[in-house]
Amino acid sequence: MDLAITTEGGLGQMTFDQATNYINNVYLSLMVDRGSFFQNPGFGSRLYLLKRAKLTPQTAALAVDYVKEALQWMIDAGRATAVDVITQEDPQVTGRLNVQVNVTQANGWIITFNTFVGVV
Repeated sequence: MDLAITTEGGLGQMTFDQATNYINNVYLSLMVDRGSFFQNPGFGSRLYLLKRAKLTPQTAALAVDYVKEALQWMIDAGRATAVDVITQEDPQVTGRLNVQVNVTQANGWIITFNTFVGVV
């Protein structure tokens, strides 16, 4: 049984409720630095590599690639059928790239996960 993670207020918090979707899988896949999980070095994302990058179209494209790479296991495992990523420069905060991830679960439900990457 997966436990639910809520992302209210921009912070991920685990609850003791049973998860009704795969938001916890998405959250952990994107928030864990790739290579830092000792049991599976291939788990996680490389978004942390962008923290010192300049905010350019190339950086935004890398963010899309890194998110899709981190969530590919969900498609391979049959938990998801598609991952769509939208990036945009935050108009209110300088040096922040907003990332919206839409994951289509195998049952057709769409999970939307929003995060940001602080860049230079």
